[in-house]
Amino acid sequence: MSRADALRPDFSLWHLIAVELRRQRQIRKISGAALAIMLDCDRSTVARYESGDVQLPIARARILDREWGLLGFFENLVKHAKNAQDLDWWETFKEYERRANLVKTYEPSLIPGLLQRENYARAVFEIGRRTDVDEAVAERLARQEILTRKDPCKLMAILDTAAVLRAFGDADVMRDQLGYLLEISERPNVFLRVTSDRLVGYDCIGGGFTVLQTPTGDLGFATYGSTGHISLDPLDVQDQAIRYDQIGMSSLTVEATRAFLRKTLESIS
Repeated sequence: MSRADALRPDFSLWHLIAVELRRQRQIRKISGAALAIMLDCDRSTVARYESGDVQLPIARARILDREWGLLGFFENLVKHAKNAQDLDWWETFKEYERRANLVKTYEPSLIPGLLQRENYARAVFEIGRRTDVDEAVAERLARQEILTRKDPCKLMAILDTAAVLRAFGDADVMRDQLGYLLEISERPNVFLRVTSDRLVGYDCIGGGFTVLQTPTGDLGFATYGSTGHISLDPLDVQDQAIRYDQIGMSSLTVEATRAFLRKTLESIS
């Protein structure tokens, strides 16, 4: 089954847009190559729009409406999709994460899920009053396989100092978690840094965000309180990547981060 055939338009407006784009093209008996010419892009980009790997930009939605006489149909769908929260956003995120070859993430509140130990993760979910703690922990640990598989994903993680110092669970849990951060930071595919006291404010301060790079397209993910928002829009993804670099410019180096983690670990009584 192709990725286009696996789309779920009943759960995601972006999936609906991808399905409808393909359907409208086929109704008009237009090839993907011909549509690419109309949209001023290459054929592979059209394929990625139709598979849902890349979100249709509003400028190209307007071209479709104009050329096909659809009176704002695609433009309105894109506008609604940008303002909506997909019911399956978590499943979409996990699918991109599984295919990622590079993950850039900033976390202001806690250790990122890809770096959490079992007992730390359990404490996080218990504090959050999850009713499915065992299942949630198992899922979180399973996601970490991308860092140890045959062709491991590269992880570039920046943790706010508060995320390192904030305790979840007892002293044993935190010793285990910080010791693991030191251990995994030695792996060639993991680059771990902690913010310094020179960190200045940045756009959308208050929530964490992640950029996933995959062979078929990139995804941006941001958290707002207890909710998450994903975007496949290249401009949104680029904006998050820039924010990551801005935070990185006023963060500790990898070596200084290890020293900070060792000092923090030694201070736990």
